[in-house]
Amino acid sequence: MPRSPAARPSPPKPSTRKSLLPGEKKLNSVEAVKVAVRVLDELALAQRAMGVTELAEALGETKPRVHRHLSTLREVGLIEQDQATDRYRLGWRVFQLGEAAGTQFDLRSRAEPYLLRLRDELKETSVLAVPINGSPMVIATMDNIYARICISVKPGNRPLPHCSALGRLTLAFSPAVVQEEMLSAPMTSETPQSMTDPARIRKRLGLIHEQFYEVCNGEMMLGVNTIAVPIFRNGDVLAGALSIVGSIQNVPNPPRRKQVETLQACAAELSAQLNSDAYQRWQLRRKAHDMLNALV
Repeated sequence: MPRSPAARPSPPKPSTRKSLLPGEKKLNSVEAVKVAVRVLDELALAQRAMGVTELAEALGETKPRVHRHLSTLREVGLIEQDQATDRYRLGWRVFQLGEAAGTQFDLRSRAEPYLLRLRDELKETSVLAVPINGSPMVIATMDNIYARICISVKPGNRPLPHCSALGRLTLAFSPAVVQEEMLSAPMTSETPQSMTDPARIRKRLGLIHEQFYEVCNGEMMLGVNTIAVPIFRNGDVLAGALSIVGSIQNVPNPPRRKQVETLQACAAELSAQLNSDAYQRWQLRRKAHDMLNALV
């Protein structure tokens, strides 16, 4: 019987993976972030511009890997390259982020006694949030210790810009370009009461400017209401927002006068500490408006 020919091995399939340079390990996204942070740390510690070779030696990494990270960090503005020497230094965005972080940490420490005051005087959970690209982020809370059922908000929470008191208040004092970007994006409803009509929200933003507070009645969670007021720094720059959160029976809509006035008093004191007279000017505008309305 004739022999059957031996099966030939199929040719190897071309690899779709990028080949690595000698001595280079493949990095996943988490490791890549760690290397990028180490690059920034090294530049910060050096306090001067550094070249690729010097950075690679200091980090114990290959020059190609360090160069790739430097290129990406330069693209996003975290580092800059001196065109004359090709050396790298920290960029404008690092300063911007550091300034924002410093403001937030300073605001949190300054706001702590006011969060306690709001909780103890109004008997509700008090909340501090800061603006991040036109949206609020909660950075500190004081839970209501007086109620049998506590409504709590976790730090790190990001209320929606269009259907939350903190969100609309932040949006109201954001630049017009940020407002339009937010209002042109799709808006989801958290409850049947959520505000999602751009025209209605624009009108509401104007009202917030006039009254220096916002209310959200059951828009994020049925039966839960929030009152928020702005905190300013350096004139009219929004630094953050103070709010109280509670059940609709304790935080009604429209809100009680004492609730709004206590929130605004705390926010006005905080704003003054941050070099803003926004509340004083707002009070003068209100008095002038009342005087005109009193004329026959």
